[in-house]
Amino acid sequence: MTDLKKPVSRVSRATVHEQGRHRQIIITLEPPSVLWFRAKGCRRSYALTADVCYQLAVKAAVWAQQRMKPKKGRTVGGRG
Repeated sequence: MTDLKKPVSRVSRATVHEQGRHRQIIITLEPPSVLWFRAKGCRRSYALTADVCYQLAVKAAVWAQQRMKPKKGRTVGGRG
C-alpha cells in the first residue's frame, strides 16, 4: 500500500443540494489522515479524520443491521 504524502482530490458521483443547485462532492485526502469534503463550485470545506470516518462507518453498519432485524415479540404482520 502506498503512503499518503501529498493531497489527492477526486470528484464523486454523489450530489448534494447546495446554494440552490445540485452539486457533485469533491473529496480530498490530505496527509497524514484528513478527508476534506466540499460541494463543487463552493469554497467551504468540511474535514474529518480517517479514524472518525471509520467510526461513523461502523456505527452506520450496526444501525443498518439493527433496522433489518425484526423486533422481539413482534410478528411479521405487525400485530403481536
